[in-house]
Amino acid sequence: MTLYHLTAREAIAQLSTSQLSALELAQACLARIEQREQAVEAWQYLNPDQVIEQALAGERARAPGTPQGPLHGNPGAVNDICATADMPTGWGTPIHAGQQLNYDAAVVERLRAAGAIIMGKTVST
Repeated sequence: MTLYHLTAREAIAQLSTSQLSALELAQACLARIEQREQAVEAWQYLNPDQVIEQALAGERARAPGTPQGPLHGNPGAVNDICATADMPTGWGTPIHAGQQLNYDAAVVERLRAAGAIIMGKTVST
């Protein structure tokens, strides 16, 4: 089974036991996105360097005995209607395209606190 086929539960189990690194999983997801994005057109914003940076930061934070969030190292995305301080938030309209906010929406705060890697923003229709 390829890494991008893992369910969140399977990925979290492998991440928590170090069978899989956050970097390996992020790279597998990015590779699959690169293969499929032209046909799917799901991403409003995706910065692979930012994804890799988050994965590496998560790996550095994983120290023996250090408690991790329940989603630690698990990649995911948020819709473009969710505010993010480190990514543009266009709320699905050209009027706000490229808008940079200085805060995260509550759902984004919670995902980050749980250790998730926010890969980017998906298209709002």
